[in-house]
Amino acid sequence: MKDNSISTDLTSIRIDRVQPGEINTLLSLFIDLFHDREPLTRCIGLSRERMQEFARAMYAAEETRARSQRYCWLARAGTAGNEAVGFIVCDDPAAAGSEPALSDNLTDHEREQVSFMLGLLEAVRKPKQDQIAARAGKCLHIAAVGVSPGYEGHGIATRLLQAALAEAAAQGFTYAFAECTSSASRRCHEKSGFRCLHTVDLSEFSARGLRRGPDNELELHLLWKELPDTD
Repeated sequence: MKDNSISTDLTSIRIDRVQPGEINTLLSLFIDLFHDREPLTRCIGLSRERMQEFARAMYAAEETRARSQRYCWLARAGTAGNEAVGFIVCDDPAAAGSEPALSDNLTDHEREQVSFMLGLLEAVRKPKQDQIAARAGKCLHIAAVGVSPGYEGHGIATRLLQAALAEAAAQGFTYAFAECTSSASRRCHEKSGFRCLHTVDLSEFSARGLRRGPDNELELHLLWKELPDTD
């Protein structure tokens, strides 16, 4: 017999833009759902503490907080006390600038991990790098989408993605893109009109003199979408 408990919860799911004071809630959910679960995160191998540090630098620092709130949403379950059960984090790479500043207290190994990750992102974005970096307000980056266990597979990630895309189009963005590793993430984006433009096979990839080895079967896909003109 089918369990309808989650289906009942879904009727009360609402998608809210992240508000001032909610960045910590967003980042906590981000870390909980991605550390040790998302394939690329596992491959890079940063500790939970380092991942929290980088996420805070990207989305919670004073100079980035207001901009981040515009492009981040939470999914809340009304029948679970408005608990956050999903999120989407987006950014504008042209507005954010170049590579993030690294902490002074990184170990040599952690610097290698971050350097490999940045090189990998650079490689998968290469076919569209000129458009991605052209100017602020042109190309929205879908950095991460996650849904809590028990709520997955019920369209919440799609609703979060559609909220972000609708806002981006309304703000005059021309394109949206994402780097996907899992088949579920790729299907979610393709369902919303993204198409795969480029794939990097980590078993054959090296970045800045570093590689993860031939036994790594992970692939990173560049998903791309042209947004409608809402003028």
